[in-house]
Amino acid sequence: MKVPLSWLKEYVDFDLPPDELAARLTFSGTEVTGIATVGQNLDGVIVGEVLAVAPHPRAERLRVCRVGDGKAVRTVMCGAVNFEPGDRAAFAPPGVMLPGERRIEPVDIRGVVSEGMLCAEDELGLSDDHSGILVVSRDVPVGTPLATVLGLPDVVMDVEVTWNRSDCLSILGIAREVAALVGGSLRLPPVDFPEDSARPVHELTKVTIEDVAGCPRYTARVLAGVKLRPSPLWMRRRLALCGVRPINNVVDVTNYVMLECGQPLHAFDYELLEGREIVVRRVRPGERLVTLDGVARPVSSDMLVIADARRPVALAGIMGGAGSEIQETTKTVLLESAYFDPKLIHRTCLALGLTTESSYRFERGVDLGSVEWASRRASHLIARYAGAVAAAGVCEIFPHPPLPRRIECRFKRVGSLLGIDIPPEETVSVLNRLGLTIVARTEEKCTVEVPSFRRDLEIEADLIEEVARMHGLEHVPAAIPAVRINPDIDDVRYRDIAACRASLVGLGLTEIVNYSFVSSALLDGFCAQNKERRVVLPNPVSADFAVMRDSLLPQMVATLGRNFAYQTQTAALFEIGRVFFLDVTGRRHEEERVAVGLMGKAGRMGLDRRRPVEAEEMFLWVKGVIEALAAVRHGGPVVLQQADNAYCEPGWSVSIALDGRVCGLLGLVRDDIRRELRIPEPVGIAEMELEVLLGRRHIPKVQPVPIYPAVVRDVALVVDETVRHEEVLGIIKKSAPPELTAVELFDIFRGSAIGLGRKSLAYSLTYRSSERTLTDEEANRYHEAVKAALRSELKAEIREN
Repeated sequence: MKVPLSWLKEYVDFDLPPDELAARLTFSGTEVTGIATVGQNLDGVIVGEVLAVAPHPRAERLRVCRVGDGKAVRTVMCGAVNFEPGDRAAFAPPGVMLPGERRIEPVDIRGVVSEGMLCAEDELGLSDDHSGILVVSRDVPVGTPLATVLGLPDVVMDVEVTWNRSDCLSILGIAREVAALVGGSLRLPPVDFPEDSARPVHELTKVTIEDVAGCPRYTARVLAGVKLRPSPLWMRRRLALCGVRPINNVVDVTNYVMLECGQPLHAFDYELLEGREIVVRRVRPGERLVTLDGVARPVSSDMLVIADARRPVALAGIMGGAGSEIQETTKTVLLESAYFDPKLIHRTCLALGLTTESSYRFERGVDLGSVEWASRRASHLIARYAGAVAAAGVCEIFPHPPLPRRIECRFKRVGSLLGIDIPPEETVSVLNRLGLTIVARTEEKCTVEVPSFRRDLEIEADLIEEVARMHGLEHVPAAIPAVRINPDIDDVRYRDIAACRASLVGLGLTEIVNYSFVSSALLDGFCAQNKERRVVLPNPVSADFAVMRDSLLPQMVATLGRNFAYQTQTAALFEIGRVFFLDVTGRRHEEERVAVGLMGKAGRMGLDRRRPVEAEEMFLWVKGVIEALAAVRHGGPVVLQQADNAYCEPGWSVSIALDGRVCGLLGLVRDDIRRELRIPEPVGIAEMELEVLLGRRHIPKVQPVPIYPAVVRDVALVVDETVRHEEVLGIIKKSAPPELTAVELFDIFRGSAIGLGRKSLAYSLTYRSSERTLTDEEANRYHEAVKAALRSELKAEIREN
C-alpha cells in the first residue's frame, strides 16, 4: 500500500525524516518496503493560462493554443481536449527539462511552431494518466511554479501490511500507528453534511438483508442534486500517488474514503435501481452478472450479490455491475457502505479469479464499527465537491451489534513473556496510544476494551506483543537458545527416516520437497475418483493451494514435467512426505509416504543414451529402486501383483506388498498425462507407505574387498516376448558357479531381424574368484555352462556375433 507523507500529516503531526519514520514503522511491525520521491524534477514547469484555442490548419487531432506564462504569450500545439479558453494548466516553456531527460524546445509541427508544451500527468512523472493535460484552479496566479501548487515534491512510502493487520490498510490506520510511535494525537477528518429534512431516506429506498451471516451490517444513503465533474486537483493528486486513476468526483470520493479509512464504498445511480431498493442475497438459479469491466462473471449460488427488486447490480464487496453505475447523466446517488464476511469474499475471489482494491480489504476484514462513519465521511465530500444534498437519515441494517471485547493484561506477565522489565506505566501508556481504552486497573493488571478496528487482538499475549513492538523490538535483548537434552526421548523413528532418505540418495536419487497444498485441478488431472475423500481447505490463500494432497505422485510427475520443460531430460527423484484424506465417516487421517519418479536414461549407468527408453526398461528401473530400498530397509521379499490404478498406464501397473500386505503401487505414468507434459519416453513412478520401511533394518553381510581381477563376458539371447527378465536372471544364477558376482541387463532389442513376438536381451556377466586369478579357460567354461542352461530351459537362441 502506498502512503503519501503529505496526506499522512493531515491526521498526525510528526517531524521525523522519511528514512527514520520508515525504520520506526518497520521495527514496530509495519514494514516499509520502499520510499520514493514524486515530483522532484519539475523545475521550470509553471501554471500557464490558455487564452485562445483554434484547430490546427493541417492536423485534425491537434489544436493551436495561445498560452500566457506571465511574461509572454506563446503558441503551443496540443492534442488534448479536456480544457477551454480561460483554464489554467501545467505548462513547460522552452528550455525546461521534464522527467525522463526530455528537453522542451521550439518545434515545427506541420507548418506551425510550438513554443512549449501543455503537460499531462504522465509527462510530468506524477502518474500514468495521459487522458488530458493537468488543469489547475483558475484562482492560481499565472506563472506560479507547478510544484508549489501541487505541494511537491512528495514522499511516498510502500508499506507491506500483514494479513492480521487489516486496520493498517488505510492512511488513517498508518497515522494511528505513527501517532502511537511519536506520542502524537490522531485528527479525524470532518463528516458533517447538509440533509434535506423534507425527504427522509426511508421514503426513498428500502434495504433488505437475506443473508445476515454474509452481510452483518449495511448502510445506504441517498444524495440528490449531484453535479458530475472532475474531482478537485488535490484529491486527484492523492489518488494518483496511491495508484488509483481519477474518474469523476463521485467515484473518486468512494475511492478516496476507502484509501483514507479502509472502508470500501460503492455508489449506485439511484434512478437505475429497479424499485429503488437494495437486497443483499445469494445468487439465484439462472442469474448472470456483468461487472463494470464488461465481463460476464460465472456467478453461483454460494456467492453474495447486491440486487435491486429485479436483478443483481453488484458483486458484493468486489465489483459493481454494469447498468447501475455512475454515468454522465447521474443526478441522484445511492451510497453503499457495508461489512461483508471475509471468508465469503475470499472464496468468491478465488472462484472468479478476480481481485480488486475493495475485495483486498473485505477479505482481510474491515472495521465493523466504522461502516456508518465512512458513509458520513463520503457524504461530506460528495456534498462539498458535487453539490449534493443528502436525504435525512440513513437506511441501516445492523441486527446483531457485537459486544465490546475486553482483555486483561497482567504487568508481571509482560516482563516474563518478553524477558525485559517494562514498567506498568509504560504498558498502560502504549495501550492508550494505540487507541485501546483502559476500563479498569489495579497494581497487578489492567483491563482493556479493544476497539472494533483491532480485529487481531484476542488474548493477553496479543496485548503484550503490542507493548513489545511499541517499546521497540530492537530493544528486546537477544537470548542464546537453550538446548535441553532428554536422554529418554525415543528418536529411533527419526533416525529410521534419515536412513531411508540416505538409502534413496545412495541409489542415485535426488530428494524434492513439495507443498502439502495443491490445486483441485492438479489432482483431477491424475485421478478424478474419490473426490469426497479429499481434505478441502475452508479458506485457502489461492486456488493453487485449495486442497491437501492425498498422494505424492501428482506433484512428483508435475515436477518431472517442469524439469523436462527446462531441458532436463534425465531425472531420478524421490520425496518423503505426508498425505491427507478422509475416511468413510469423514474423519481426517494423515499418512507418511515415500514416492519415486524416474525419467529419461536414469538407469543406464553411462551406457548407450541415444537409444530411446522402452516401457519395459523403465518399468524394470523403478522396480529395481523399490526392491533395493526394501532390501536395505525391510529385508523381506517384495511381492508385485498386477493391479490397475488411476495413475498408471493399463498393463504397466502393479501393487507393492510387504509382509503379505499391500502398501503401495508401482508402474508407468499414463500416456495421456505424459503427452500433456510433452515427455516422449515412459516415466516410472512408485509410491508406498513409509511405515513399512521403518522399525527394522536388514544389514547385508559384509564382503571383503576383492583383490583378484574380474573377467567379464557378454551374452545376447533371443527369447519369446513372454519371457521375463526375472526368469532369465534365475536361470543364470542357478547354473553359474559361485564365481559369478554380478549380472547386468544392458540392452533390450525388438525388430524384424529377430522375428515378430520375440526380443533380444543382452547381459553382462562378471566372474571373479576371492582366492585366485581366473584364467580365460575357466571363465569360458563357466560362461558356456550358463549359455547351455539358457538354451535348455528357455529355448533361447544365443546370438554369437
